Amino acid sequence: MGLTSILRASATLLLIIAAAMIAPMLLAWAGSEETTGAYFFAAAACLMFGAGAFAASLGKRSPSGFRGALFVILVWWAIIPAFAAPPIMAEGMSFADAYFEAVSALTTTGAWLSHESAVASPAGALWRAILQWLGGLGSLAIAAAIFIRPAFIGIDTLLPPFSRGERDSYLKPLRNAVVSFVAVYTTVTLAAFSAIAIAGAPTFDSIIMAMTTAASGGFIPHANGVSAYGVDVGVMLFFFTLLGGVNFILIARVMKGEREKLRDIETGAFLMIVIWAALLFWATSGAGDVVLLGPQLFNAASLVTTNGYLVGEPPPLLVCLVTAIIGAAAVSTAGGFKVLRWLVIMRRAREEIRRLITPGAVFGRRRVSNELGVWIHFLVFTMTLAGLLMALSIGGHPFDLAASAAVAALSNAGPLIALAGEHGDGYAVFEEPLRWLLIVGMILGRLEGAVALALVNRAFWRW
Repeated sequence: MGLTSILRASATLLLIIAAAMIAPMLLAWAGSEETTGAYFFAAAACLMFGAGAFAASLGKRSPSGFRGALFVILVWWAIIPAFAAPPIMAEGMSFADAYFEAVSALTTTGAWLSHESAVASPAGALWRAILQWLGGLGSLAIAAAIFIRPAFIGIDTLLPPFSRGERDSYLKPLRNAVVSFVAVYTTVTLAAFSAIAIAGAPTFDSIIMAMTTAASGGFIPHANGVSAYGVDVGVMLFFFTLLGGVNFILIARVMKGEREKLRDIETGAFLMIVIWAALLFWATSGAGDVVLLGPQLFNAASLVTTNGYLVGEPPPLLVCLVTAIIGAAAVSTAGGFKVLRWLVIMRRAREEIRRLITPGAVFGRRRVSNELGVWIHFLVFTMTLAGLLMALSIGGHPFDLAASAAVAALSNAGPLIALAGEHGDGYAVFEEPLRWLLIVGMILGRLEGAVALALVNRAFWRW
């Protein structure tokens, strides 16, 4: 499995989290917040354990295969949040509650126990935004380096702008992916900050919204949401929300001027889905007025990219949940099922229909031949969604609340819970055992279905 490589990678992740705590720690210290000591303690713990893991990794380094890379991914989604939780605990939460919010932030879900408490402290709001930003970068790197292969998505797509190395080496491509995407991701974030600030948002709010919009985290640092800002801010958020759902490999190639390598089947489909969803929202919400089409276009972009927050008249619950499940581009910060997989499923359906109505097509060449990974992901996704929905419903919660929370967790679109009306003030409405199930849903939402099945297969973990 490459234990030394895993330890070295884990040490790097801990050091990144420790460095990320500096800004909120200084902000807490400047504001005389009681959480200052918690940031210092958590950063020291990250440094100590990171140094220990690094020291243990010294010596002969063995190559790490897919199992080793998967283990590091699990460390990122499941273990690192435990080190990020102490500053949130200092806000008055238990460890379980703080871990829930840390996982929610790092998976860019944005499922807060209470939105008001999430934005109550400037340092706390910044820390959640930083975790979401890092989680978005991690999602891009993991998708491009490991998951975006025909074995998982059933189709060839844009090749990433870095070397993925040999088949027995997966951690090195992960590092290459982070190095390759960090400049592009940072540029998009800085552009979002500039645009939002120029549009009239306060500087601190602009920083948070830029980071979370680039990460598709759906975190608005105001109790009243997007409506607390002007129309110009909403327009800028709409543009960068759409950008967060585009394939970042495409964005990287555009920034490098590589126009000859821009063949992409996802972007057009993604934009068409947003447009059709907006028209559907407008038709089903009873708006009728053309002036109200703009807010529904914003809502469509927010849901397809799994940001999850809405403006204006909310569309029907079922339509919103289905839209959030669709997801955006495969190598984007959005969650959901992903557009590329839907394209594979539609191609396969078209091929089967063609075989039914055209006898000669039975012996023709199959256009879709490597879709097993897509169907496995579809099976795991739907079964997990059904399990979450049943568990939340059995827990005594109304169906609309259970459905909103289940889809929000698995699609990493936390603000969707607001669609449950008076029941959806925050995830504190769920008891602790159910919150742990939602944590599992958030993490599985960032994993491939085939990978999720591997986690429960003992043979996969044998040395």
